[in-house]
Amino acid sequence: MFKIVLLALLLTSCASSGYKAADDESAFHRAAISWVGAPASDMIARWGEPNNLNLEASPDRDGLARWRATNNSVTSGARHYTCIAEARYGMDGLITKVDTVSSNCEQLHTEEHLAQLTR
Repeated sequence: MFKIVLLALLLTSCASSGYKAADDESAFHRAAISWVGAPASDMIARWGEPNNLNLEASPDRDGLARWRATNNSVTSGARHYTCIAEARYGMDGLITKVDTVSSNCEQLHTEEHLAQLTR
């Protein structure tokens, strides 16, 4: 429960720091939500091991896999980016919901890379 509350606070702080929840027009968001209904293990196989948070599903809570990539250095005109995808899944292992937070994700993900991340 503590981890979920901490995660909610982190996402709230991201939103108040100028990050925005990715909208339906974001290629990063579309790639992430394409996994709804698929086995979480398949998304993990394609996206790699979650690098920030990985909670197993239990009778009391959904499982949660979280991928987070950021670049805080601004050199030679490169902009700061943050790309976060969170996949929730039930006891059956199927993804029920995917949330994304993004800021300048085009700095990290090319169209070809996003195509590889799409289900």
